Amino acid sequence: MKARTGFAAILVGTLAVLSVLVVEPFLEYLLVAMLLAFVLRPAQRRLAPEIGERVSAVALVSLTVLLVVGPMGLFVEVALDRVSDFPTSVDELPAVGSVQQFVERTLGVQLGSRFEQLLEAGVSTVTEQSSAFASASVHFSLGILLFLFLLYYLLKDADRLVAWARGVTPLPQAVQDELYAEAEEATWAVLKGHVFVASLQGLVSGLGLFALGVPNAGLWTVVMMFLAMIPIVGVAPVMGGATIYLVVEGRLVAAVLLVVYGMTAVAVTDDYLRALVIDKESSLHSGVVLLGVFGAIYFFGAIGIFVGPIILALFKATVEVFSAYYDLA
Repeated sequence: MKARTGFAAILVGTLAVLSVLVVEPFLEYLLVAMLLAFVLRPAQRRLAPEIGERVSAVALVSLTVLLVVGPMGLFVEVALDRVSDFPTSVDELPAVGSVQQFVERTLGVQLGSRFEQLLEAGVSTVTEQSSAFASASVHFSLGILLFLFLLYYLLKDADRLVAWARGVTPLPQAVQDELYAEAEEATWAVLKGHVFVASLQGLVSGLGLFALGVPNAGLWTVVMMFLAMIPIVGVAPVMGGATIYLVVEGRLVAAVLLVVYGMTAVAVTDDYLRALVIDKESSLHSGVVLLGVFGAIYFFGAIGIFVGPIILALFKATVEVFSAYYDLA
């Protein structure tokens, strides 16, 4: 019996390691699909009885493509077009001879072939980086395709997946019910307080930039939506930089208005809205959120901004459930 148990443990452990290695190259896309499927699951539950599981899942995936994947794909396409236009050799660079003559007359030295060698080395370096960027773009395209398929199946087969997980989990049904309920509540608390409020705060801050005519206000609005998810940092770097820009441009009244706007409208959005949508008992401390964001970024990449606090929230909920049910204290 012990030999069978040991063999089973070794086999399951080996296959688990191999499974992790298979998933690891596209782990970020898997996490994004899981997170978005969780957010869209209430809509799937409402639509499925009306139009069917498959059609509702396809509709929600199509909406995701329209609102998220489409703009990202357009950005990648434009970037690739720019990369393809970059010269790959010195001969393709315009006016190389005139530049060399100008440098020689200015410095009073004869560069000769060394100038072309230097340019060749520079162009070669940039070309290598361009190739790496193209390779990363192929990986990104495959990841997006995988993300869409995973999102579809997670929406369509979520109930079956949860039922399977319940069946293989060696815990009493009562413990599993409470664990799933606490995990769902903790995840929603993080999403509402960490993502929704931050996105709205970034949007409100961006409206101030648009109103005062700050250049590239749309780009900076998106940046502030992400920065607002990081405690302590928030939207202050962009708002401060915009204020300095307005002062340098001589627009002192606009700079003062932006400061006042940040201390009123933006601050109210952060303080009061966060208190309104978050249950104090289920929220995470700002220090825990900060740790989750920074630590998960190193481990998972950019998606760690969202996943890190959720993982810590799930850990907290799991400890509380086990402590209450098994009286660990």
